[in-house]
Amino acid sequence: MDISNICVIGNDKRMDYTADYFYSVGYDVYRELEYIDSKSLIVLPPPVGEQMTRQILPYIESGQNIYGGMLSDRLIHECNIRDVRIVDYLTCDEVTTENAVLTAKGIIKEAACMNAVIYESNCLVTGYGFCAKELARELVNSGARVDIMARRRGLEYEISERGYGFIHMYNEQITAERLQKYSYVFNTVPAMVLDKEFIKLLPGNIMIFDIASAPGGTDFNYCNQNGIFAFHSLGIPGREFPKQAGEIIARYVLNDINI
Repeated sequence: MDISNICVIGNDKRMDYTADYFYSVGYDVYRELEYIDSKSLIVLPPPVGEQMTRQILPYIESGQNIYGGMLSDRLIHECNIRDVRIVDYLTCDEVTTENAVLTAKGIIKEAACMNAVIYESNCLVTGYGFCAKELARELVNSGARVDIMARRRGLEYEISERGYGFIHMYNEQITAERLQKYSYVFNTVPAMVLDKEFIKLLPGNIMIFDIASAPGGTDFNYCNQNGIFAFHSLGIPGREFPKQAGEIIARYVLNDINI
């Protein structure tokens, strides 16, 4: 791939480390839009919303390669009609997997800062995707007992083999008696799974940590109105581990352009 330079846009620390990594392996790296030319490789920070889309559109042209996370529909459309290759690195398994590790470590770190005591606690993790798997593993490593609430019954054997308890997400027989043992719930599902009827079954002193993409999977209004702790944490890798998160992006981009 013929690249004149790499333009890394965005002011957060994660993108600083992304740019540093590119520079360390010998690329000309710029941080301003004005340096973009027809052979620039452009790297954008997540999320790429409407404001960044408006900023970048005047600088994109045929033949360029753009990498970003959580891309706006408008930017994808404009790149397609201008023959610009655009890649959402947050949809790629290797980035998702590595970010899941950072997310799991980060939310446990944040929970500890909010006086959560994970050691020897009972934790419920909702969902069983990349983040949920890593989170369950990190919780066990921190001394917790973990149950997984998932919607596919076919996962019960795998979950049990890993040493976790299993609750079917849509089991109408879930009772307050069964849920009273939990001190912490960690939601990873970007749908309303922790609605007010479910939350009513949990202990009054429950602490809910929601790491699902906006708007999350928790009835935050109900929690606020009833004095229930519920914390929605987004963008954990970039906030808690900016160096590692930035290098994950850079390594993925370099591997992709060298395929």
